[in-house]
Amino acid sequence: MVLAAGLVYLGFAVRAVLAPFVLAMAVAFLLEPPVRFLEGRRLPRLSAILLVYLGVAAVVVLVLFWLIPIFVQQLTILADTLPTFVSQVQGLILQVQTRYTEAGLPPQVRAVLDQAIARAETGLLTFIQAVLSGIFGAVSAVVTLILAPFLAFYMLRDRESIRRWVLAVLPVNSRGDTLLALAEMNRVAAGFVRGQLLVALIVGGLVGLVTYALGLPFSAILGFIAGVTNIIPYFGPVIGAVPAVALALLVSPLLALETVLALFLVQQVDSIFLTPRIVGGSVGLHPLVVIFSLLAGAKLFGIVGMLLGVPLVALGNVFLRHLLARLVSDWSR
Repeated sequence: MVLAAGLVYLGFAVRAVLAPFVLAMAVAFLLEPPVRFLEGRRLPRLSAILLVYLGVAAVVVLVLFWLIPIFVQQLTILADTLPTFVSQVQGLILQVQTRYTEAGLPPQVRAVLDQAIARAETGLLTFIQAVLSGIFGAVSAVVTLILAPFLAFYMLRDRESIRRWVLAVLPVNSRGDTLLALAEMNRVAAGFVRGQLLVALIVGGLVGLVTYALGLPFSAILGFIAGVTNIIPYFGPVIGAVPAVALALLVSPLLALETVLALFLVQQVDSIFLTPRIVGGSVGLHPLVVIFSLLAGAKLFGIVGMLLGVPLVALGNVFLRHLLARLVSDWSR
């Protein structure tokens, strides 16, 4: 118990340098099944890992060779046309102000509306800047976290060594229970990571195709944003839909309505077919606990907290269940 508390405190203290290791664990979770498959075909583990890495690298190169030019082009156009979008937003706000001024509303009501519109304008501009910063920040983060695949390689290669080290530091009388807890925690984390990333990839692709079919600009960027934010349960699809709807609204209210309906259909496909079948009940948490985890994570660590809150609470739930079972067993004896 003291060791677990110490590890939690240490993780909080060095959280700024944990990002590559967390990403490496996610990569290891994703690559472990094909590595085991090749091992089952009597291929040495190191050879299996290298073969999987070569296959993944080939797929990534092909995808990036196709996507990066489109993505960079749309980012450049977005940066160039952002002042025009801001002017259009300000023009819409001015039209709204003109209409309710001509409606003959009392001065007090107009003052309240002016303040509300000013806050909305400031919030919208802040949101646009945050989206742009997030996009460019994500691109730079990919460069800075290039260490993650190398860390994942060592995690995969030295899996048995790590397992033996864990066994060596555990008391003999608690090794069995601890290994059961670690196995279940590994299953929960692996199921969540694989399922969420696959669903995010599918949803991002669907949103990109839908926005392209509707004629919206920057469909690749919109699909990327929707895919990344879809990792966040419940709130992610709403956050990811805001940029697409805002762009459509600058063109016409009808296009904005069509965009809302199209994204709603994509979200229904996700919630009814994709997430239940792919992710399923891997985390084993009640929806109220999931929402609390999201809000608490956002309050403590921002967007990173929203991404990691649910899997961390799910792992803590597994740990506490096994700890409680051990305490009850010891008390009964």
